[in-house]
Amino acid sequence: MTSVDTTPRKLPRQTRSRATVDAILEAAAQVLVEQGYEKTTTARVAERAGVSVGSLYQYFPNKESLVAALIERHAGEMVTVAEAAFAGLKTASLEDGLKVIIRVGIDTHRISPALHKILFEQVPRVGRMAEVMNTNQRITEMIERFLRAHAHRLPRSRPPVVAAVVLETALEALTHKAITEHPDLLASGVLEKELYQLAVGYLFHPAKQASS
Repeated sequence: MTSVDTTPRKLPRQTRSRATVDAILEAAAQVLVEQGYEKTTTARVAERAGVSVGSLYQYFPNKESLVAALIERHAGEMVTVAEAAFAGLKTASLEDGLKVIIRVGIDTHRISPALHKILFEQVPRVGRMAEVMNTNQRITEMIERFLRAHAHRLPRSRPPVVAAVVLETALEALTHKAITEHPDLLASGVLEKELYQLAVGYLFHPAKQASS
């Protein structure tokens, strides 16, 4: 795949230019959801944003750079939601905290789910895997800090540093699959209950040693 430059041409510094960029990105998100990636063009985005194509090109050299900027913004929104939820877990029990962690995973994927699906499908194309990995890592670190506060209740075979990676990876994969392929599981609340059972079963049951 040919490398495409996704670096913004310039960063908005004044209030007016920041408003223009925000309008362009919001328009890009709307067009992507309505038209899909292949049919999205910079001309359509500019028209939806109410700016000229020339104004759009002042900030974004191509469609890929728009998608890259949206991935960065979306990843930032996910971390913000997670940080707000984890801030209230200092006095929570392990069981209540797990429920919050699961709800956070679902809530972060509920931020524009249709857009979420499109953006993450395009990560390989626009080269923003680092932002995605950083988001996952930051959430993993939040889970680890919470588990360390309750380490006395975990089996020795479940060290917080390992358990956090396993939980974040499992919750991320299953929630992403539900968002993109089985939204009915979210609407019914089934996924949340099943994820809790999965987490409890994993955390509270010590690993059995493989027989030699």
